[in-house]
Amino acid sequence: MTTPLPRRRFLQLTGAAALGTTVLSACGTGAGASGNQIELWNAFASKDIENYFQQHFVDGYNKSVSGGNSAKVRMTVKQIDTLDRLTQTAVASGSGPDIITTSGPAQTLSFVDNDNLLPLDSYVDKLGWQDAFLPWALDTGRFGGKLYALPSNLETLSVYYNPATLKQHGWQPPKSRAEFEDLCKDAKAKGITPVAAGNAEWKRATEWHVSWVLNTFAGPEILHEALTGQRRWTDPVFVDAIALLKGWFDKGWFGGGTDRYFTNKFTAMYEQLASGKAALLFNGSWTFSEITPYFGKEAGNDATWDWAPLPSMNSGVPAGVQPLSIGVAFSLNSDCEHPAQAAAALDYFLADATRQLGYLSATGVAPSPVKMPEQDFPADIDPRIKRQYLQLNSAKNIGYTTWTFWPPKSDTYLAEQMEKVLTGDLSPKDYCAGLDKVFQEELKAGKRPPLPDPNGA
Repeated sequence: MTTPLPRRRFLQLTGAAALGTTVLSACGTGAGASGNQIELWNAFASKDIENYFQQHFVDGYNKSVSGGNSAKVRMTVKQIDTLDRLTQTAVASGSGPDIITTSGPAQTLSFVDNDNLLPLDSYVDKLGWQDAFLPWALDTGRFGGKLYALPSNLETLSVYYNPATLKQHGWQPPKSRAEFEDLCKDAKAKGITPVAAGNAEWKRATEWHVSWVLNTFAGPEILHEALTGQRRWTDPVFVDAIALLKGWFDKGWFGGGTDRYFTNKFTAMYEQLASGKAALLFNGSWTFSEITPYFGKEAGNDATWDWAPLPSMNSGVPAGVQPLSIGVAFSLNSDCEHPAQAAAALDYFLADATRQLGYLSATGVAPSPVKMPEQDFPADIDPRIKRQYLQLNSAKNIGYTTWTFWPPKSDTYLAEQMEKVLTGDLSPKDYCAGLDKVFQEELKAGKRPPLPDPNGA
């Protein structure tokens, strides 16, 4: 999440803003780079991450190419909360960077629709991308039979917690809805926020909750049916899932209640988890790059953190669903003057497992979805992070995040209109009916990103 804006990029963005960090972006002079330069716009959750990326990716690539005509990558930095808007504005006016970053496949589609991107198919075999990337992840960049984006930031959703807090109160990471609701009732009675939550800094954080609830209540099989048009979003299973989430908010379990949810910031949520004032945090893998400053010596406490798989919220849905997420995608501007060299830079940035795992180990930033055998993980990587990525790399019980597999307008509707559900201005039934209307139009128009099979990616 962090790099350029992954949806979570944005997430990262979010996290970045929450941590008071700076976002970077590299920008070109418009319509791609001038001279022998490849312009990249990028953003990071912290200065340390920015420095790592500059040294190990940008500088590393530039040193690997030689000759007077070799195009070098130039990266610059801007505020993280303006990067996406600036990219869209610049590209729409016929300029922008050579390498376009988006917050995932859904957003990439908007650039494809406007003919802003170059197809990358001619580089797949030449640079070995079919073998380097997980097949389902590479397919998320295909639209209309052509590859327009390379995936970055492989993520999933999990439950984060402070082991000492759970032990103190006799709780375990919940595996079922009953265990989750019992924990929430007990925590609320003890004055502890059951689930740290808020969207003050990233409004679309609300869709993270919609994503994990749909995956754990309706389940991946039913979601796959809806995403392929075999089931409507008006189906009672989806209405019940949204009503369940709304009910949890009404009980004050998430962020202390709906009124506080909209003003809660990420910094406060991590602090609550570390201090024992909150029991759980439902969040994405981007947490690994953000959580460290709040735990242990760096934070001046002896708190630790861990993560657990998502619980099952409905009978027939197994616990441990891993919703797949591509938090960032990289594409080439249709006006790029050096497409072959820009593609080579993308290959350097994204396709090398050792380089990606080194990045993950050093910064916690989610790696690109490349094949990651256990022997490629650095010896000093945090075992909690290694555990998640080993499981994710061989996932058989996979689900679908809204920002990766829903069409762009449907994703926007789902995120923005859910706030009205939480405030009581829109019923779960009407919310699902509205989603169904937008989704069916986009599905008919071929706007849905490719889907992996729910039984394994």
